[in-house]
Amino acid sequence: MTVSEVLENYNEENQNDISEKLKKLWISELDKKIAGELNQNREGLKSDFYSIEKDELFILNAPTEYDEIYLVYLKMKTDYYLGETERYNNSAKIYNNLYFEMGNFISRSFKKRNNTFLKVALNND
Repeated sequence: MTVSEVLENYNEENQNDISEKLKKLWISELDKKIAGELNQNREGLKSDFYSIEKDELFILNAPTEYDEIYLVYLKMKTDYYLGETERYNNSAKIYNNLYFEMGNFISRSFKKRNNTFLKVALNND
């Protein structure tokens, strides 16, 4: 899913006064987290992540099966931003479950790269 698709889908479902720049920042936060925590050292997955300076056609890191995580994350951040504590708690629970499931999916579906190396130190005694 691209950044523009996330924004389009989110804006269709949610009417609010939050700027596009802030929404893009939130998308960037999540994409960086996925790239660094889940995709790192996995074959077939990229570790490059979206940042505000990049084009809205940038393809995000979540696997297609878990594209909705960006919408859930934006909803959670919006609820927090607007001070909707009860809604935030519900959104956070959904986000955390989805993130956990996505992590398990990535672990099962994409094997680790073989980045083993031997570190040798000499004893200077």
